[in-house]
Amino acid sequence: MSFVQTANRYLVRYRDLRGATLESCVYASDAMEARDFAREFTAELRQRPNLISAILRVA
Repeated sequence: MSFVQTANRYLVRYRDLRGATLESCVYASDAMEARDFAREFTAELRQRPNLISAILRVA
């Protein structure tokens, strides 16, 4: 029997170093994985993960 995880769409909202609010959409199995993907693809978040202000699951 195989286990298949479903990927959900998440909106990761964060601020850049100038204070502007930015959003990134990623597909992940949960919010923690969405955070990890956002950090992987964004250099500012890689260095400063506390810039993330929200991780929202999009229906």
